[in-house]
Amino acid sequence: MVNLSGYFDKMVVALPQNSKIEVASFEDGFSNHVYRLDWDGSPQWVLRVPGLDESAFFINRQCELQVVSMAAQARLSPELLWHDDEGAFACRFVPQPSCEWTVVHSTKNIERIAKALASTHQLPPVEHPFCIYRVIEHYLQGIAGYLSVRPELAVEYAYLKKQLDSLDRLTPTQAPVLCHNDANPKNFLIDDQALWLIDWEYAGMGDPLFDLAVVSRSHNLTLSQRQVLIQAYQPALEGGDTLWRLEQYGLAYALREMAWLLLKHLTSPEDPDAHGFYYEFKGTSTLNPFPIAESTI
Repeated sequence: MVNLSGYFDKMVVALPQNSKIEVASFEDGFSNHVYRLDWDGSPQWVLRVPGLDESAFFINRQCELQVVSMAAQARLSPELLWHDDEGAFACRFVPQPSCEWTVVHSTKNIERIAKALASTHQLPPVEHPFCIYRVIEHYLQGIAGYLSVRPELAVEYAYLKKQLDSLDRLTPTQAPVLCHNDANPKNFLIDDQALWLIDWEYAGMGDPLFDLAVVSRSHNLTLSQRQVLIQAYQPALEGGDTLWRLEQYGLAYALREMAWLLLKHLTSPEDPDAHGFYYEFKGTSTLNPFPIAESTI
C-alpha cells in the first residue's frame, strides 16, 4: 500500500472532521493504486493515486483530470470530489460493480454502452491526441530501451514489432473526437440502475471507432452483438466497412495490451504480476489474435 498520509494531509479540508476514516485497497487497480475510503459505516470515496510513468505510457495527467471532470458533469463518470496537481483524485463511491473479463452482455446493455460512448464522443475537445499506432510505437521504443540490460526479451520485442508491421493502419473517416481509448470491461461499472465509465487516463482526441472496437473485442461481442453496438451508436454507419474497421482496430488494441504489459513489467520491477500477465495474454488465443509459433511463450 502507498503511504497515504501526505494525501490525507492535502484532502483534510474535504474530508469529514469527526468521523473515523477506514481505507481498503481495491484489487482491480492494476495500473495505479486505488483505495476505498469508508466512514459513517459505509463506502464514501474512491481515491486513485497514480502508479504509472506518464512519459513511458503516453499519459497526460492534466488532460485526464480535465476529462474526468467533464465526464462527471455529464453523468458518465462518478462525481469528482478532490484532486491534486500530480494526478491523484477522489470520486464519489458508486455501488455498481465492474464487468468481468468473461462478461456476456444483454442486448440492452450493449445499447447502453453504445449510448455512453456516443455521449463521451460529444464531450468538448482536449489538447491531447491519441493514435493507437503511435502509442504502440511509443511502447515498443520504451521496451527497446531496456534490451541492453534485459537481452532475453529481445525475442518478445521482435515478436511485437512484427505484429505492428503486419497491421493495416486505418485512416479515420471522421474528425477526431474525445475518446476513452481503454473501454475494457473493468472500466465499466454497471447494473440495472446505472452505468459509469471510469479510468480515463488514456483519453484523448482520436477515432471514435477505436472505442467501439475495444468494446467489441474486450467485451466478447459476437458478430450480431457488434452490429447491435454499431446500430445503437450511430444507425447511419455503413455496416460492412464499420465491422471491418472494428476488426482492424481490435487487432491494434490487442497488440497495445501486450506491449503495455511488457513495458509495465520493465518499468515496474517491483510488480510481480505484469511479466506473467504478458505471457498469459500472449498465450491465450481468445486474447491474442496473432500467431505465436515463431516465438516461445
